[in-house]
Amino acid sequence: MLSRYAALVKNLRGVVLVNLGEEASRGVLNWLINRFKYRKLGLPPSIVEHYASLLEGRLNGKPFVKLMYPLKAIERLANLVKEELNVGIEAAEAVILASTYVCPVIALGPSAREALKPLIVKTVESRTRLDDKGWKLHFRIADYTVLDLYAWSSLHAEQLWDPTLNYDSFIDDRAKRVKKDVKRYWRLMKGTDQPKPFLGYIDVARLLAERLKAGDQGIAKRLLELEKLEASAGLSIEAAVLVYEAPT
Repeated sequence: MLSRYAALVKNLRGVVLVNLGEEASRGVLNWLINRFKYRKLGLPPSIVEHYASLLEGRLNGKPFVKLMYPLKAIERLANLVKEELNVGIEAAEAVILASTYVCPVIALGPSAREALKPLIVKTVESRTRLDDKGWKLHFRIADYTVLDLYAWSSLHAEQLWDPTLNYDSFIDDRAKRVKKDVKRYWRLMKGTDQPKPFLGYIDVARLLAERLKAGDQGIAKRLLELEKLEASAGLSIEAAVLVYEAPT
């Protein structure tokens, strides 16, 4: 199991969140497949299960692979996020598995963007109409966002298990990292188009800290039931590329 996980970490373009029952979302998915052919795209288990008939014969790594939970603590963390932060299991799995596999979330279509809204702590807007080259560049920049934030933010998230944690400092530290990282996307603001959401920063650890600060003992108890050195792998600061419709 861990060997398969290690191999995927090296070759995964991103974790796809998509509602395949939505025609517009299927169109965006086809656009993604046609333009990014040489890296695997991960699908959360819940999406594979829900759309098994539509995905039949397409989970061979060209381009899709069904993602697995490399550790039980990661699966339990995804369920915690679903139940405590009020999001669907597909969104919870996409975010936690993207952190675990150290790659961005790729949210395709209007439903996916809405599903992630409760988890987004900062949005980057674009005033620029991107061509294929521009999309590929900014997908790569999103990769760098995740890679560069992963080590610090996953280690920092381990502090959530400390009962003496200063929640204000914890939240502020993570907000500062996001604020600094946003500068990577300066090219997107150079255009004259109506601004549209392009990328969402997702920070589950920060959202949990806000709930713990408010005295949520249910979350505190559930966190203590998880092995922090394992669960923290799913609590890095994530980036979700928001592709609302197929670019033309």
